[in-house]
Amino acid sequence: MNAKTSRRSFLQAALAAGAFPFVPALAGGKPWKPGDKVNLAVCGIGNQGWHDIQSFAKTGLCNIVALCDTDMGAKHTQNALKKFPNAKRFKDFRKMLEEMGGEIDAVAACTPDHAHFPIAMMAMRMGKGIFTEKPMGHTFREIGLMMAAEKKSGVATQMGNQGHSGANYYQFRDYRASGVLGEIKKVVAHMNSSRRWHKWNGNVNAMPPEMPIPETMGRDGWSVWLGTMPMRPYNRDYVNGDWRCWYDFGNGALGDWGAHILDTIHQFYDLGLPSEIRISNVTGHNPFVFPMNNTLTFRFPSKPGRKGFDIEWYEGRQNLPELPRGYKTPKGQGYIPPPGGVAAAAKEKGFSLNPGKEIYMADGTIWQGGSHSSPLQKVGSNEKLPEYEKPGSNHYANFLLGVMGREKTRSPFSVAGPLSQMFTLGCIAQRLRRSIKIDPKTGAILNDAEAAKYLAGPAAPRKEWEEFYKV
Repeated sequence: MNAKTSRRSFLQAALAAGAFPFVPALAGGKPWKPGDKVNLAVCGIGNQGWHDIQSFAKTGLCNIVALCDTDMGAKHTQNALKKFPNAKRFKDFRKMLEEMGGEIDAVAACTPDHAHFPIAMMAMRMGKGIFTEKPMGHTFREIGLMMAAEKKSGVATQMGNQGHSGANYYQFRDYRASGVLGEIKKVVAHMNSSRRWHKWNGNVNAMPPEMPIPETMGRDGWSVWLGTMPMRPYNRDYVNGDWRCWYDFGNGALGDWGAHILDTIHQFYDLGLPSEIRISNVTGHNPFVFPMNNTLTFRFPSKPGRKGFDIEWYEGRQNLPELPRGYKTPKGQGYIPPPGGVAAAAKEKGFSLNPGKEIYMADGTIWQGGSHSSPLQKVGSNEKLPEYEKPGSNHYANFLLGVMGREKTRSPFSVAGPLSQMFTLGCIAQRLRRSIKIDPKTGAILNDAEAAKYLAGPAAPRKEWEEFYKV
C-alpha cells in the first residue's frame, strides 16, 4: 500500500469514527514538569517561517523536532535545515503528523495564507497546539471551522500578530478599561507601501502560464503546496511570497498588515463583524490580483456600551489619507498636510507614511498609533500619558507557555478569528470591486449573491481535502 493510499485510509478511518475523534487536550494532553520543553513541528520553513523558527528557538521553551516544506531543496529552506540538522524532514504535513503524532506537542503553520486551514485542523484534531501566521485563514468559512475546532479540541491556539503580546496590547487594554480611551468617532488606518503585485501595475489578464516544477519540489510537493485548491500548472509567480498577490492564495495587504494595525481596537472595542463594507478610490482592479490602490470603509454597528463607528482602510502608493494637524512623522516632527493632500506631498517632498492608524475620539482627542506593538500617542501633544502594564513575555513564548497550560494565549483563534473574518470580507469587496452589506451576527452577505459565494472560498476543495472541512 503506497503512502498516498495509506494516508487516505487513515483520514477516512478517522472520519468514520465521527469526523475526527478530537483528542481532549488539557495543558497539551500530558503533565508538564519544570524545565520541560514543547516539541514543536514547523510547516513552511523559509522567509517568515525561518524568522518564526528563530523566534521560537530563542525562547528556550521548545525543541524543534520536525521541519516541513513542500520544496525542501529550495534556497530559502537551507538556513533552517542547517540550524536544526536533527529535526526530521517532511514535504507533506499530513505524513509528518501521521508518523510523528506521539512526538509532537504543537505545530506552527508559517505557510501561505491558503494552507493554514488544513494544517491547523489536523493538528487540533490530534490534540496539538497550533500557531498560525496571520491572517488566521484564507476564507470566511475556513476561519469559522477553525474557531469551532479550537472550542471542541481545547488546544492552545495563537495567531502570529506578534504585536498582540507587545506594548500596544497592554496599553490599549488598560486605557480602554480605565476610560482613557472612550467613545470613537472614526478610525483611519493605512498601509501604503509598495506591495509585490504593484510590479504588474494592475495589468494581469489571466493566470500565469505553466512553468516546469522545480526538481526539489516535484509534482507531489506542488500538489501539497496547492492544498485544498484545485490543481493548476506551476508558475514561480505563485510561490516564495508572491502567493500573497493572488486572490486564490492570499489576503493581500489587508490580511498581512491589518492584523498588526487593527488587532487591539478590534478586540477591546468588541467590534466583531461589520454591517457594511464600502469600496472606493480603486485603480488597477482585475479579477486575479489585488488592486493597485483602494479604500475600504468598514461600518461597525453599535453594541451595548459603545456607539458604532467606521474604520477607513487605505492601501496603495497613490491612496494616502489626509493626516490630522500635528501628526508626527517617524522622525517625530509635526506634519501638516498641504491643500493638495498627503499624496501630493509624497510626490513633491518624498514624504513616506508609515503603516498605522489615527483614532478620532468624540472628545476631540486624536490618537496616533503604528503597527505591531507601537504604543499610542496623542496627536499634537507632548503630555505624559498614564502608565500601563508592561508586557511580561513575547508572542512566541506566550504560545509555548499556553501549550503547557501556564499562560492564556493572547491571540487565540476565538479572538483572532472574527478579526480575520473581517479581512476576508474586505477581500471579497476588493475582488469584485463592489460594496457589500453584511449580517454582523452571522457574516451572511445580504445584497450580493455572487459575493456570498466567496464566503466559502474561490473554489470547492479537492476531494482528498474535503475531510478537513468537518468538525
